[in-house]
Amino acid sequence: MLAGKQVSFIIDHKGNRQAAVVPIDIYDELMALQRALATTQPGQRERYYYSAKGVEAVGYPVGQRQKPGFMVLAGSRANREQAGSLREAVIELREQLMAKGVLQQDEQGYLFLADHLFNSPSLAASLIAGNNRSGLDTWSNQEGFTLKQSGYGQKKGG
Repeated sequence: MLAGKQVSFIIDHKGNRQAAVVPIDIYDELMALQRALATTQPGQRERYYYSAKGVEAVGYPVGQRQKPGFMVLAGSRANREQAGSLREAVIELREQLMAKGVLQQDEQGYLFLADHLFNSPSLAASLIAGNNRSGLDTWSNQEGFTLKQSGYGQKKGG
C-alpha cells in the first residue's frame, strides 16, 4: 500500500513523531478499513479453539495484538480437575465466575453460561484446562494456526 508513496511526519521539539501526513488515497483506504472494523460484529471475528482433557472452548482475541485479552464464548466448557500447580489467581477467578453466574458446574465440568473477557489468552486457557497453559500456544484457529503463529503476543517491531 505504501510502496512509492511519500509519508511525512510532524515532529515535536523532542524529535518524537506526533502525526503523519499521508497521500489522500492512503487516507481513504485507512478510513475504509476503520469503518469495516467498527462494523464488525463479534460473530465475524476469527475464532480460536482449545480442547483439553475432554472439554472444548471457543473464543477470540480482543485488544492489542502484542498483548491481547481473550473472549471465551458462552457454551464453552472448562475441566473440573485442577493441577496442584494451578495458580491461585486462576482458582479464585473460577470461583468468582461461578458466583457471578458466568460458569456453572455440572457432571462434565464447568459450562460458560455467558461470554467472558479474560485479561489474557493464557488465563483463559489455564482456567479451561485446570493447569497452567500458554494461551498463545494453545488457542488455534480453524486452519490450525496458534495465536502466536497468527502474530499475537509479539513485541512491536519484532
